[in-house]
Amino acid sequence: MRRRQLFPIAQQFFYRRKSNFFSFTHTIAIGSVALSSAALLLALSILDGFDRELQSKTTLFIGHIDARISAADVQHKLQEWIDRLARTSRSIVGVAAYTEIEALLTNKGNVEAVLVHADTPAVTDRLNALGLYPGVIARSSSIVLGRPLAERLGVQPGDTIVILVAGGPMVATTLAGAPIPVVRRVVVEAIYESGLRQFDETIVLAGPMLIRALLGDRSAPSGFTIWLDDADRSRSIAQRLDSLYGNALYVRTYKDLHPAMFTWIALQKRPIPIIVGMLSIVAAFNILTLLFVAIVERRHAIALLRILGLDRSSVVLLVTSYGAWIGIIGFIAGLVIGLAAGYAQQTFGVVRLDAEIYFLNRLPVHFALWHVLVVGGVTIGLSLLVTMLPGYAATRISPLTILRIK
Repeated sequence: MRRRQLFPIAQQFFYRRKSNFFSFTHTIAIGSVALSSAALLLALSILDGFDRELQSKTTLFIGHIDARISAADVQHKLQEWIDRLARTSRSIVGVAAYTEIEALLTNKGNVEAVLVHADTPAVTDRLNALGLYPGVIARSSSIVLGRPLAERLGVQPGDTIVILVAGGPMVATTLAGAPIPVVRRVVVEAIYESGLRQFDETIVLAGPMLIRALLGDRSAPSGFTIWLDDADRSRSIAQRLDSLYGNALYVRTYKDLHPAMFTWIALQKRPIPIIVGMLSIVAAFNILTLLFVAIVERRHAIALLRILGLDRSSVVLLVTSYGAWIGIIGFIAGLVIGLAAGYAQQTFGVVRLDAEIYFLNRLPVHFALWHVLVVGGVTIGLSLLVTMLPGYAATRISPLTILRIK
């Protein structure tokens, strides 16, 4: 009987007619591989989701590069500088001037310190991403608040609140020389929620007309917001801008402005995949246990197959294929579990987070092809690795075993 004819028969001997204990061990092995694969897939997708979500939310407000104006002549040639910055690199896809002022908002005894942000021209992409229509801040008395800030102040869209800014158009002063703050009533036109609490509770969106009404001739732009086609190039582009316009602009990337968030996620990327990956090692040992149980239960069948002509390499292939099959089935089951859990989180936001600790108010999940490839490679690779010892043990079963009297 040829090897190619004998091998299918050997598979029937090896796989069928399992005992209860063998079936239980078989189920445990597949379940452990599935759970470890799902856990590793979700860990990678959550870490990648945090990175992408923090990046997208941060750049939504401050762009990829912030160029703070440090020379007075830049403010008088605003459009010329916008055009100059846009021509600096092909990676720059957008430039907008902005003005930021510190202010106080008060309503019914509640007082909050905020940063009023106004773009010139208005960044419609930001407003659209926040679910706002472009004309929401067109009037000189209109502002848009983040939801956490609005809740602390106790206001709803359409309510009127008071804004206080130090120093107005006439820069009036007290007898002690301190500027008298400008007090103005403004209307809360809308409330936004980006999901990044650090911005939602501090940044107030306004239009240039309100800034001019508050500061008059002192309402000069504070800097430029720069967007790129590739966020990974922000560091190199920022260095180039700094070398070209160092005396006129103070250039920083979005990671420089908020280092705590990105340092935190970078630290999480190192230990978590290793810790979760240890579950795959545990699952591999479950496969190892299953294979030894299978060899013990099938030792007489293996001895019979050896007598019929199955060589040692075929015995090793038999054990290896069974271990690989367990790994593949477990990986597919884990992939389904992980994708289903991730989809549920993306769609319904099942897991909520404390934004004061995790920066975001819901657990972000982002799947990529390399996540599946890494998890599949680790799972199947470990499954094949642990089959070496049982495969060698199976080749040590003597054909004379079939002749022994129990």
